Amino acid sequence: MMLPAATLPLVASGLTAAAGGSVYYATYAVRSQWLGRTDWHGRRDTNKVALTFDDGPSRDTESILDVLHEYRLAASFFMIGRHVESFAGITQRVFDEGHEIANHSYSHPIYLYHSANRIRQELECTQEVISRTTGAYPRFARPPCGVRTRSYFAAAQSLGLRTVQWDVAGLDWKRRSARQIADEVLHRACAGSIVLLHDGDSDDKGDRRETVGALPLIIEGLNDKSLHIAPLDQLLKEGEV
Repeated sequence: MMLPAATLPLVASGLTAAAGGSVYYATYAVRSQWLGRTDWHGRRDTNKVALTFDDGPSRDTESILDVLHEYRLAASFFMIGRHVESFAGITQRVFDEGHEIANHSYSHPIYLYHSANRIRQELECTQEVISRTTGAYPRFARPPCGVRTRSYFAAAQSLGLRTVQWDVAGLDWKRRSARQIADEVLHRACAGSIVLLHDGDSDDKGDRRETVGALPLIIEGLNDKSLHIAPLDQLLKEGEV
């Protein structure tokens, strides 16, 4: 059937919108598998969750480490390379205390707006900086704001990096109190969840004192829900069974 000429602009507009929506989902949606494998939770038939922290290290990372040490828990820290250079001693402490250190880019760009070469440089440089500081290469990566592209996946896979997103966010990058951050996590957390929090600020403009205050509330609240905090690699290994 031939469409009336007057409807053609509307059809074209709809197709453009649909294409734009598809691109947005593929690159921004945490759960999207369109461009490459992405882990965003572990097995749902377990009573375990994992805590992850982005955008550090920073001075507030030490307070987070103190809380984790008190509760004898392990977490994963997705670090920005230039922050590792600024806080090498704190990075070393994270590693020495048995926490996972992962790749969160060197300067926190949104990969969608950068070339394949720039993306690879961001990942490679961060691998090198973390290795030089701790003696170990990261195994996991999380792109800034969770935005992935084909070029990102090509670079990550060539470096042996596994992409890990999240299914629960504390929204602590917003202006929120410790109680609000904790309530957001506890409302959404369930078996197999990967929780996103922040121990630093990508723009170096804010602190994470409210996140530090929220952490004991989150830990104890998860325990009350019979959810136990486990290392990220353990949660993901269970997800492979």
